[in-house]
Amino acid sequence: MIKKISDNGFLHLTDQSEEQLNELINSLGHVIFTTDVVVKPESKGMVTSSNGLDFHTDHHKAKYIIWYCYKQTDLGGDSILMDAEKIYQQLSEDSKQQLKSIELFEHKIFPDDKESYPFVATDEKGNRKFYYSFWLVRNEDKQNPAMLEFQRLIKQTEPIKLSLKERDILIVDNHRIFHGRTPIEGSKDRFLKRFWLTAHNS
Repeated sequence: MIKKISDNGFLHLTDQSEEQLNELINSLGHVIFTTDVVVKPESKGMVTSSNGLDFHTDHHKAKYIIWYCYKQTDLGGDSILMDAEKIYQQLSEDSKQQLKSIELFEHKIFPDDKESYPFVATDEKGNRKFYYSFWLVRNEDKQNPAMLEFQRLIKQTEPIKLSLKERDILIVDNHRIFHGRTPIEGSKDRFLKRFWLTAHNS
């Protein structure tokens, strides 16, 4: 399971029970945060709006994100994925170094969250970790040539698009795979449960 995720950065499983979901969660790590992803017309939150979401990562403390689909809207709401490592490898060495110097505003959720976090970091094993949300880029970095080149490459790259069905599970490596979604249209009765996980060895 972990090897499949490591190879591709994500895993899509179909027709899984809640029991299988719990077994999967326990095999991967520890849940640190859960969210019901549903459309709330009165909500100002992006996750609970019906709008499309551009590519981003979630909180950097989450090594894995798991979504379990209880119900899908009858139009739109597709999950879109982009491998940030593949985008990064297309950059010049100078651009890579520039990106390592950029910090984004922290997505404040937990009590010990700081003001900022690196766009590109490296863990104790030497693995690259990406942290990115277009709305968290500081004003002074929005016109950075390396940032603009990275964003241009994202727009030029065909994303992986998945329409999660009832009882489907989607797992992504949050430190590598950027995710987003197309606008939620039609019935808008989409209901996913999202889990943020730390890995067992972290």
